[in-house]
Amino acid sequence: MRISTGVILLAVATILGAAVFARADAVKPPDVSTVILSLSPRTVRWATVHKHPEPADHDLYYHVEVIEKERASPPWQFKRLAAHVVVTADALDRSRVRPKARTYFYKDIEFRIAYRAWRAQPLMQQEAGVCRTTILECVDAADNMRP
Repeated sequence: MRISTGVILLAVATILGAAVFARADAVKPPDVSTVILSLSPRTVRWATVHKHPEPADHDLYYHVEVIEKERASPPWQFKRLAAHVVVTADALDRSRVRPKARTYFYKDIEFRIAYRAWRAQPLMQQEAGVCRTTILECVDAADNMRP
């Protein structure tokens, strides 16, 4: 096994307590944004936009997760209304309310699982599940379709 000189120098410097300088590449922050969907004195609902349209990937839609939170509750108490909703640009714009509200970013594992499942579907099924009205109307319609 061959060990590089840089690894040996790093190990020696660490043992001796010397300052170690390493090059850190800039990490691109996730391209995540939020859209306020409804706001009342008690509750805020928002969509976290995880994926923007990618024409090169043949994906012309926004992919969002929908969250509801009581405004007075702590950040860890929230309700996920939908893990993944596929939305047109027009539907996203129609869904937006102008007032600002405090939102939070939650782990997106549920979103990623649902997004992968959507991508695995045939193109016709993908198109059938696209929200073209408003996000809250689509989430409500999906809830009404469940047994």
